[in-house]
Amino acid sequence: MSGWKSFVTDLSGLLAHTEAETLGRVRMDVEQAFALWVAWTLETRACGGTAYFAGNGASASMACHFSADLAKNARVRTQVFTDPSLLTAVGNDLCYADVFAEPLSWHGRPGDLLVTVSSSGNSPNVVKALETARRLEMRSVALSGMGADNASRSLADLSLYVPATTYGLAETCHAAILHHWMDIMEMAPR
Repeated sequence: MSGWKSFVTDLSGLLAHTEAETLGRVRMDVEQAFALWVAWTLETRACGGTAYFAGNGASASMACHFSADLAKNARVRTQVFTDPSLLTAVGNDLCYADVFAEPLSWHGRPGDLLVTVSSSGNSPNVVKALETARRLEMRSVALSGMGADNASRSLADLSLYVPATTYGLAETCHAAILHHWMDIMEMAPR
């Protein structure tokens, strides 16, 4: 078991090595990626669109947290698909892989934004949500980790990949990335 200083060093290294890409796995500077993400979010707000969030487990908690923060701090309309009745109805009546894609297909429209958080980037329900966003002509941002060739990286309009090898490190880095985005959004003119 490593000590605190080692953990902090690991986190710092992972965040410093975060990779940003646009659709088609085209690499870009991380600062430019945040600027693009912010611009898309501001455009979504300006057109009265909605920012949707999807994730599982701890990533679902982050989706809820940042959905609330974006609405409260940046006045962007948001929605997250974590209502227990919705999850269990779609999961039972259709399949669990549809728990984000199905409600997104009911509500999503061009000009909206999907933000996915997935440690592996391969969760079937997150992948289907990204595919649905593409079909609906929505923009998408995917945060992922673990395997460099995960499906989310290839599907999202903007991907932020952290080369973490454990869930704890991936989740902690994703929280830092989301907080950074939120800090920028909070300061953006309204």
